[in-house]
Amino acid sequence: MCLPHLYLGWEMSWPRPSENGHLNQTVAQAVTDLFVDPSDLEGWVLDPTNPSLNLPYKVLFPSIASDVVAAVNFAKEHGLEISVKNSGHSYQGASSKKNTLLLNMNRYTHYAPTGITDCDASILGSTVTEDLSLSNQPCLLSLAKNKSSLIRVGGGENFDKVYRAVIAANEEEGYKYHVVGGAAGTVSPMGWTWQGGLPGTMGGRLYGLGVDQVVQLEMVLPNGVHVKFGPTEWEDASAEGFIVPRTKVVSGVCRSNPDEHDEEKWIWERCPEDFDIDFNDLYFAVRGGGGGTWGVVTSVFLQLHDYLPFSYYFPSPTEECSAIAPQFAEFKAKYMSAPSLLNVTKEHSLACGSPDSLGEIYCYGEEEVMQAWTRFLDMNNSTDPANVACLFSAAKAASLLNLPGVPGYAEFTICTNTNDRIPGKVPDSPAPLPVGNQVAG
Repeated sequence: MCLPHLYLGWEMSWPRPSENGHLNQTVAQAVTDLFVDPSDLEGWVLDPTNPSLNLPYKVLFPSIASDVVAAVNFAKEHGLEISVKNSGHSYQGASSKKNTLLLNMNRYTHYAPTGITDCDASILGSTVTEDLSLSNQPCLLSLAKNKSSLIRVGGGENFDKVYRAVIAANEEEGYKYHVVGGAAGTVSPMGWTWQGGLPGTMGGRLYGLGVDQVVQLEMVLPNGVHVKFGPTEWEDASAEGFIVPRTKVVSGVCRSNPDEHDEEKWIWERCPEDFDIDFNDLYFAVRGGGGGTWGVVTSVFLQLHDYLPFSYYFPSPTEECSAIAPQFAEFKAKYMSAPSLLNVTKEHSLACGSPDSLGEIYCYGEEEVMQAWTRFLDMNNSTDPANVACLFSAAKAASLLNLPGVPGYAEFTICTNTNDRIPGKVPDSPAPLPVGNQVAG
C-alpha cells in the first residue's frame, strides 16, 4: 500500500475499526478522532485485522498480457470488480479497493530498459494502414511532431525505472533524450498520465502534460480483449497556433491469440465488428479519465524529446531569506504567467516550470531566471545583495560543495537522495512518513 495519505487505506479515510463502514459513527466522533491518542491511532493503523481496512483480499501479479486477459475474463465470469495497482498513488484509493480482485502490475514485463526507439525518417510518406499491427504508427506520429525518439513503458513500471532507462541511454550515447514525467520516482505513468499528468519539474510548459506524451496504447478492455491503438490520421494545425498535429482518426487492432505467451508470436488483426470498440472515443477517454477506469494498460509508447541543458533554482532556506518568501512567490508567478513584466521572452518563460507556488524552479534550455530575479528586486526597490543571493542555483551549490553538475532532474534527485533504502534510485517526493516501525508513502 503506497498512498498519498496514510488514511486513504481505510474506508472513508477513517482508520477507527468499524464493521459497517462507519454508518453508525457521527461527525462529532470523526472530529474527535482527528485528535486521537497517538498510541490508539498506531494500534488501528498497524492492525491487519482492522475491519475498516479498504484493501482487497485477493491479489494477482500478472507478468505477461495473457495473465491480464485471463484475470479479466475470470472476473467477468464471476461478477467480480477489478482494481488495478501500478504504484498506488491514488487519492481515492482506487488502486487497492476493498472486495475487489486486485491486479498488482509490479511484476509485469519491463520494457523501459530496452524500450527506446530512434525513428527512421525514411518511413515518412508511408501510411499506418499499410501495417496492420500498427508497428510503424508510433514512429510515423512521432516524426509528424518533428520528434524522432520514443520509449515503450510496461504496465507496472514507475518513473524511477523510466528515468533510469533514459539516463542509461544518455550516458551511453551522449545526452540526447528527455522524457516528460512526474516529480516522484514512485509515481507511475500508468496512473499519472491517465489523470492528465502535471510535469512541473520536467518541462511540461515546453512539451505539454502527461497525456500529450502518449503515442500508442496497449490495453486489456473489460470484455477481456487485448487491443493496441493510437492516432493513424492527423493534419497540420500550426496555422492555428498548435505545435503538434491534430488527430483526425484513431485506429486499433485486437490480438487474436490471447493465450500466446511469446510476444514475438502475437497476432494482431482487425477487431470483429461485434466487439463494437470505438477507438476514437477510447483514446479520448483514457487520456484523462483516470488509471484503471477503461481497462488495464499493459504498455504505452511515450514521446521522447531532444535533450536540453537543465538548470534548477531554489530560495535559500536561511531565516533572512524566509522574510522575502512572498516576493519570491510573486516573482515566480510573473516569470511563468506575465514574463513581459520582467522583460523576459515567452520562450525563456516556457523553458521553466515549478510544481508549487513557493518551491523550486526547474528549467530546460535557455532561460533568464537570475537576471529576471535581479530585475524584479530592482522594480521593488529591494536590490540589497543579500536579497539577490536569496535565489540560489543548483550550479552554484554544486560549485561550493565541489560536486559535479547534474545534467537533468532525475540525475539531480538521485545525486541528492539520502534514503539508504533505495540508493541510486529516483526517490519519492515528498519522502514517506514513518508510522510506528512502518513507513507509509
